Amino acid sequence: MRNFEQVIEQTQSGRDFYLCLGDFLDEFYRSNSVERQKMIDVPAPSMAGVQAKQLAYAAATAHKLANDFDLEVPQWVYQPQYYLRDAPYFAGDVKGNLRLLFMYSSPSEFKHRNLFVDANVLARV
Repeated sequence: MRNFEQVIEQTQSGRDFYLCLGDFLDEFYRSNSVERQKMIDVPAPSMAGVQAKQLAYAAATAHKLANDFDLEVPQWVYQPQYYLRDAPYFAGDVKGNLRLLFMYSSPSEFKHRNLFVDANVLARV
C-alpha cells in the first residue's frame, strides 16, 4: 500500500514527483475506505532536499482526498512545513488569465497552501 512517505522517497531517488503521485492516486482510487485512510495517514517526510512545493502538494492532496472521500483529515497536514510560504505556485507555470482561472478554481485545500492548480487536479484518466 502506497503512502506519501514513499512518494517523497521515490522522488528523492530520481523519479518524477507527479508520476509518483499519480501512482499513489491510482492505488488510492482502487482501495477501500480503510486502506485509503491508512494511505493518507502516513506523512510526507520533511527531509533534506525535498522541495517545499512537494510537501505542500502532498499535504493538499491528503487533505482534499480526506474531504472528498469522507475520511479523517490527518493532523500532519496542518504542520507548518506543509505550507508554501514563499511565492505562490501555479501549476504548469501558467501566465495571464489562466492564473486568474487557477486562483478561482483551485480546490480550497490547495489554495490554503498557496498552490494554484486546475479544479480537477487529482483526476485520473
